[in-house]
Amino acid sequence: MTKDNVAEIQLVRDGMQPVLKVTVPKGTRLVDTVKLQPALSDILGKLKGCLPCNSGVPIWFHEREEIENLAKIDLETMKRI
Repeated sequence: MTKDNVAEIQLVRDGMQPVLKVTVPKGTRLVDTVKLQPALSDILGKLKGCLPCNSGVPIWFHEREEIENLAKIDLETMKRI
């Protein structure tokens, strides 16, 4: 297993409703993404107590973007670190 071939599943609590955010490596085939269903069902079941449905928890799927860090700023001093 390489670091680049890992799916990340996160619970985002932003606003009134939690959302599962599923991030897969760029170029991941849909057939491989669908294989995450058992893990997602397990997580949703533990969150809401209902295994057969997502119980109102939306799921966002997206490919990992290519990010280039340009700067980090200390918010107290407003200086680059």
